[in-house]
Amino acid sequence: MGTESAKTVEQAPVRDTMPESAQEAEPEQTAEATQTAEEAAVEPAQEADAGEAVAEPAPAAVTETAAATAAAPTAVSGSYGSIKAILSEPLINVPGDAMWISVIGMYMFLLPVLISGIVAGLCPTIYVCVSIGSCLCPCFRPYCSILGHIQRGRPLCTAFVIWRGMVATLIALIHNSHSRLALFIWEWKAFGSGRWFWHGEGVWCHSYEDCDRILQGAQDRKIAFGAVKAPAPDLYPEKLMIFLPNAAEGQDCEWAAIRRMLHQFFLNQGDSFQARLAELPTKLARDWTEPKLADLSNLPKVRGAVSKCLFYMFFEVWPTEAEATTLAQWRDHAAFFILPRLIQRVAFNLLIKKVKKLRTETVGLLEKHGKMEDFVALNESLGPWKRDVPMRLADEITFAMGFAGIGGTCAAVESVGAFLQVTYPAESPGKKYIKWGDYGTSESMVQKYWDNPERYIRETCRMDPPVTSATSSLPEDTNVTLAGKEFKLKKGTLNQYVLSMANRDETLFPQPDVFNPDRANLEKALTWNGAFGAENEDRYPRICPGRHLSLKLVKMIVSHALGPEPATTVGV
Repeated sequence: MGTESAKTVEQAPVRDTMPESAQEAEPEQTAEATQTAEEAAVEPAQEADAGEAVAEPAPAAVTETAAATAAAPTAVSGSYGSIKAILSEPLINVPGDAMWISVIGMYMFLLPVLISGIVAGLCPTIYVCVSIGSCLCPCFRPYCSILGHIQRGRPLCTAFVIWRGMVATLIALIHNSHSRLALFIWEWKAFGSGRWFWHGEGVWCHSYEDCDRILQGAQDRKIAFGAVKAPAPDLYPEKLMIFLPNAAEGQDCEWAAIRRMLHQFFLNQGDSFQARLAELPTKLARDWTEPKLADLSNLPKVRGAVSKCLFYMFFEVWPTEAEATTLAQWRDHAAFFILPRLIQRVAFNLLIKKVKKLRTETVGLLEKHGKMEDFVALNESLGPWKRDVPMRLADEITFAMGFAGIGGTCAAVESVGAFLQVTYPAESPGKKYIKWGDYGTSESMVQKYWDNPERYIRETCRMDPPVTSATSSLPEDTNVTLAGKEFKLKKGTLNQYVLSMANRDETLFPQPDVFNPDRANLEKALTWNGAFGAENEDRYPRICPGRHLSLKLVKMIVSHALGPEPATTVGV
């Protein structure tokens, strides 16, 4: 995985001096999460704030017929700004070990890199040695370990450390059934099952206590995802909400202004919002005929349905099948967002190009349906944080909607669908960490769902959350213990908090591997980047802003697939 020094993360973003148009040795940049959701979204995305009311502009009058026959979306330009220009801006914070010469070096030494990486990825002891160095040769730690390389600023001269580390992480992920949660647990055990472990460019914490503390406070966020430096602005927008720090309670900041705008214009629970929500079941039934439980395993159908519903709730336009297929790529491309700049370049930026195309097509839908004028007014409402052109704000908002909203909600529907069929979701930790308990058949699962759909969904997402972790940074110099060794990490070092492991903390969730929708403290789960439904829910400033809508959509889509709710049998 990518890396970043504690010194570097405290500096203002430094852009590649070579404009992208001049980097055509590098295929057109496309970008790498996520963290949205918040972050996502689905970081699934996450925050909340109340503020002044903003009048919602009247919806554009676009009929269903016109939407169905309109031409495919094109790149947007003109008075709103150019998405092509935004995606072609100079790259931000490209370290020495992610330069193209490093990519060439990795290919030249690929065989020894693969051998050493494979061995490290299969052997926990060697994995730890590669990550933080060996106690046998502490003087070499700054030059042969990932942690030391990060602290030295990721220079090109020791790039081999990152090459080997990325291969080791990939092998460990494959060895753990492609499950990020299973990988995190494996790493935690490799580092001694203590409070901290190391992954990528940062230190990770997993306990409910640590995660809860971070979530209730101010966070100094960086342009980072998965505790690695995030490729921007080609993969991610530079000022995506998940990258913005939030100030202490009561202080205004750029993050608060964006979140406030998101709530007031897109997620308000007023009459218009409620009317659109009430129309969704009819629209869903029209497009999804003869529903059945097995349809929840039909990923294109599920992702298309989620995309249509979310786009309609945001923009009051029901997408065509072709448009829904485009929007569903936010979920299809989920794996692209977690890869750092070096890996993207090893893949010749082909994955970044796919994301750039998706970002262009998504904002193109706004122009096609007459929604760009809304972003002119929204941009003006940001005051000192106004973007240079409305297109930049439109790109940031649609990225959050797609990455966190569509991506996270799709992941939740897919997990619930798999649980209902007593199968393990594709990215779940599998049978080692998921026990069906009293619900070992599909029939019993369906019956339990109908007992209380919301609790069923919450428990499924506790065990297999759409967002497994999120990236913050250390608020001060911190002493940590890693595999029995003491390290002093500087303020600003990336700090990943692992929601998926906190949701399995036995101090709050007894028998955490057992599926039990009846557990008493289910609202304490941090699935939505905060304790959604708990008495102190308002203490989590970055809790997912779309949590209520996401939960309603999961319930609506799953219930549609299951068919009419069975009548309750009354005993005589």
